[in-house]
Amino acid sequence: MFVFALICLVAGVITLVLARRHRANKLALPRGSEAPGPDKTGNRIALGAGALLVVLGLVLGVTSSVYAQDAGEARVIRSFTGQIVGQTTSTGLHVKAPWDSTVNFNIRNQTVTYINGTGGSDSDNNGGIRTGPYITVQDKDGVSENVSLTVRYSIRPASVTTIYTSFRDEENFKASFITQDVRAVVREVPNNYSTLEVLTKRAEIETSIEQALTKRWADTGVEVNSISLQEIQAPKAVTESYAEAQQAQIDVTKQQAKLDATKVSAQQAVVTAQANAKANDLLTKSLSSQVLTQHYIDALEASADKGGLVVVPNGSSPLINIPKATK
Repeated sequence: MFVFALICLVAGVITLVLARRHRANKLALPRGSEAPGPDKTGNRIALGAGALLVVLGLVLGVTSSVYAQDAGEARVIRSFTGQIVGQTTSTGLHVKAPWDSTVNFNIRNQTVTYINGTGGSDSDNNGGIRTGPYITVQDKDGVSENVSLTVRYSIRPASVTTIYTSFRDEENFKASFITQDVRAVVREVPNNYSTLEVLTKRAEIETSIEQALTKRWADTGVEVNSISLQEIQAPKAVTESYAEAQQAQIDVTKQQAKLDATKVSAQQAVVTAQANAKANDLLTKSLSSQVLTQHYIDALEASADKGGLVVVPNGSSPLINIPKATK
């Protein structure tokens, strides 16, 4: 824009100078000369065009010196020679030399997503475009799995100059640094886990990836906001074996539960039998000869009240006819 403004300004000045000189030359002709007089209409058009070009050049020059910066942006100011002359990280209007340009960096949360496309689509399932297909990793047992995940990150505003020095612009920075590091870390972490752990410790692996990436980016001006491990897809044979193992474990758990229930029932029966035996023992000990004799006498007295035949197991007369007592 500055170059165009400069061209307009120079062209306008030249037009004004030529128009005024042409008018002055026409007016300087002697009276009575046969040469035609000055073309006032054409001269006015030239003067107007020149003035318009000058104004346009000035407006464009001022416009190229002022820029507005939105929230979530940071800019590196670069001179026309390519040298870095400053950076701005605050929002609002800013002033720079008209011959300087700015390189914009997005410091909001950004994402890189690696998932397998469906139906030929490059969607990341969140309204954006996926960075690439799933990442193939290898665990400690040598089994390969396909990992789908989303990494959310942000650029620290104070680091945009350093990033520009190394990568020139944000697009190159993302392609050459962010995506390469994400793929490298995601491939490294599963090497510490067995196949079974990869399938069962998803949350732990997600945390390990986040910690490894945070450590890797500690001094680069990039901050890891979150890791979302969406899917770990193992080979079909592995998943089938794992499903069978899970079913076997479920069966073992059921059988163990039945065995435990049987043990509890047996223990309850033992406790009941012990309680009954103890009660019988106490009852036996409580029936002494004196107690039995007293019960015998009480029974005879009860029979005397009602009358009837009483069988006596001992003595010479086993049968005793007791008449009903009269009152």
